[in-house]
Amino acid sequence: MFINHVHLMPGDIREDATLESFLRAVDGLDFEGAVCFAPFSYQFAQAGRTDDHNVWLRDTIAGHPNLVGYGTLDPTKPAAPQVEQIAGLGFRGIKLHGPAQKFALFGDWVREAYTTMEDHGLVADFHIGMHWHRLKDYDPLLCDEIAWHHPKLRMVFEHVGGWHYYRQVLAVISNNSQRGNHLYAGIASVLDRENQRYWYLGEAGVSECRWQVGADLLIYGLDFPYNHAAQLRDHLAQIAAFPWPQADKDALLGGNLKRLLGLTDGQARTVGGDAN
Repeated sequence: MFINHVHLMPGDIREDATLESFLRAVDGLDFEGAVCFAPFSYQFAQAGRTDDHNVWLRDTIAGHPNLVGYGTLDPTKPAAPQVEQIAGLGFRGIKLHGPAQKFALFGDWVREAYTTMEDHGLVADFHIGMHWHRLKDYDPLLCDEIAWHHPKLRMVFEHVGGWHYYRQVLAVISNNSQRGNHLYAGIASVLDRENQRYWYLGEAGVSECRWQVGADLLIYGLDFPYNHAAQLRDHLAQIAAFPWPQADKDALLGGNLKRLLGLTDGQARTVGGDAN
């Protein structure tokens, strides 16, 4: 199991989001590794920290070769130099959360980031789904504009847009399957009907994602620390019960992510539809 979507934070920001807390959460499981996100710049600022949030993550996961770092950007600063720094730290991608970080998904500032990310082969991991901000700024169909103008940019759309938007996100992925086939549905925080209703898809919704875009474009994410040890085990139990071939479950639970990160070889299969 190679887990995506692990937010790590210093203990003075959130005690249950430390590296040690995450390692306890996966203790006893068939755990290979994880993609860990740097804190957002506003989280460091709110805590009164003046150190660099990306350097903090680099130092925190040093000595853990099975942990892959993704940086985050500060929307108050020029984008391209930050992307250069993140690439220089050895990170493989960038976590982007438009509504939380207060930037428009197709605005000039972040498009500069996308261009530089393409140059360095960095993955863009987006929060996509309702999140109490002006919907116009992070409408999922803007992701199609990003894909059209930045065709080399590999992207993961977390929560698949959630309950409100998942079909639009699947439309974006399917629409670009003939143009690289490197857009992914992030299966994160979509399996808890009561506590995460805005993003809930359940087995039926996740199986619709598999039907539409294929098992090779699905990536499980924990969304730690917002989901912790108990939720992880519940997610794994639900996925084990999916009426899918075991190979597809294995792809969801890390195979696809490792291929995206270049840790394994291969290409995602294109499924279904009339390409004419």
